[in-house]
Amino acid sequence: MAKRALLVGINKYQIPGADLRGCVNDVKDLSAALVEFHGFKKGDITMLLDGAATQKAMKAGIKALLRGAKKGDVLALHYSGHGSNVPDDNGDEADGRDEILCPTDLNWDDTMRDDWLRTTFDSLPAGVNLTVIMDCCHSGTNTRAIQPPDVKVKQRYLPSPWGIGAAESGRSLPRNVTSELRRSPRSARKGKDIVNADLPEVLITGCRDTQTSADAFINGRYNGALTFALVEAIRKGKGRLTYKDLHDRASTVLKTRKFDQVPQLEGRTSRFDAPLFS
Repeated sequence: MAKRALLVGINKYQIPGADLRGCVNDVKDLSAALVEFHGFKKGDITMLLDGAATQKAMKAGIKALLRGAKKGDVLALHYSGHGSNVPDDNGDEADGRDEILCPTDLNWDDTMRDDWLRTTFDSLPAGVNLTVIMDCCHSGTNTRAIQPPDVKVKQRYLPSPWGIGAAESGRSLPRNVTSELRRSPRSARKGKDIVNADLPEVLITGCRDTQTSADAFINGRYNGALTFALVEAIRKGKGRLTYKDLHDRASTVLKTRKFDQVPQLEGRTSRFDAPLFS
């Protein structure tokens, strides 16, 4: 049984004013927790940080993580950085938008869409345990502005040129951002934060559709609120947690520290009570 992880953290963006502060710390903290509590070896954890986290490198890294995976293998993918959305380009939504991840060299005309991630994850062989953690905003419905660099909490949402144009012109964007990464209906996610969905992976995201994920100053340093909460839960549980335990404990950490965001857990119900990263 192999255990491999790809951890991506981007503080430095080529877009002026878009830099974050806690993403590299997120990657280092989660890497340490995987080694200490879940049997990952340092040599089997790949990190893509800042300028190394280009779109080409991220796609190649994800493909390499999944390549050759066999039943019983344990894989982890963690992304800490900006999320955004762009107009849907495949015609399945008349006025829809696709969610994207934002590499350091983000090109609005050639984005890393959730469609690509969904197709890639769906190639996973049966019996492989893939955990995907997305510490970023998805719909970004709560904000359209880039915050000043000295603000205590920055939102991990990068407004697209289309979003900025719509806000400045007074036009409204569609409220519902399409998502290929999730397979749960929006109506199901409105009522609960642990959702059954036909996914080959277990998906952990930082917030509800109507919320944003925080990049915040916590305990004297910067972290993503979600990753901080997950790592704290793992450490307090000494690695002996199920996926549901992780979600519940991380939710408690965020609530105790006065963060509004609520982490989401999606996947097949049978996986929720399985030991974490096993």
